[in-house]
Amino acid sequence: MNRLCLLLICVLFAGCGYKAPLLDQPVAVSGKLTIAGSPLGGVTLMLQPLQAGHPGVLPVGDDGNFTGNLVPGKYAYYVTKGESAPLPANIDAKLLEADMGRTVTVQPGQPLDISL
Repeated sequence: MNRLCLLLICVLFAGCGYKAPLLDQPVAVSGKLTIAGSPLGGVTLMLQPLQAGHPGVLPVGDDGNFTGNLVPGKYAYYVTKGESAPLPANIDAKLLEADMGRTVTVQPGQPLDISL
């Protein structure tokens, strides 16, 4: 019984360290998030990869600017509440959920400007 428990614990710990391999190297990205032509700040931009890569979580400054690292490719995106501010009143509830029709493509050296 003790050997079985020890074996089970070893198997569980061995599986905890697995990380999915990246198919490409992350690149630095920066951009501006706007809504109706005005900067949208105090939110977090969430990016879900549609091809290669890992999800991105990019805090957006009060001026609408954001920076981070992402694997090049196509992402669906949405916004969430920022760390210290409530969601602005002019956010449509649809923007709080990922939508396969709302995408952006990350390319090395290209700004990632997003207009909601």
